[in-house]
Amino acid sequence: MPFVPVADLADIPEGRGLRICVEEVYIGLYHVNGQVFAMEDTCPHAGFPLSKGQLDGCVIICEAHGWPFDVRTGFDPENADGFPIPCFAVDVRGNTIHIDTGSRTNDPRHHSRKD
Repeated sequence: MPFVPVADLADIPEGRGLRICVEEVYIGLYHVNGQVFAMEDTCPHAGFPLSKGQLDGCVIICEAHGWPFDVRTGFDPENADGFPIPCFAVDVRGNTIHIDTGSRTNDPRHHSRKD
């Protein structure tokens, strides 16, 4: 799928994520230090929307259970093992955020993990 426009930079609240839905997939958008990151918006523990949690630097903390996830990588920063939450390619054009849900930037089948 090509990049599609999904939101404006001004739509993302400070210190939190913005929940959007693209092709029936809920995605959290996060604006951190001038960059935008897109990650599936579902905690693997119980399906709670991660975007409702508090953003601490690059780490979103699940409001329901306190599980942390790095929005840049999808990994739990306290546990390097396991599979990450899917992250997607982002392209910011002017003030408009575009994402490509067909491009998972952290698919362990195609990439090795790099810190």
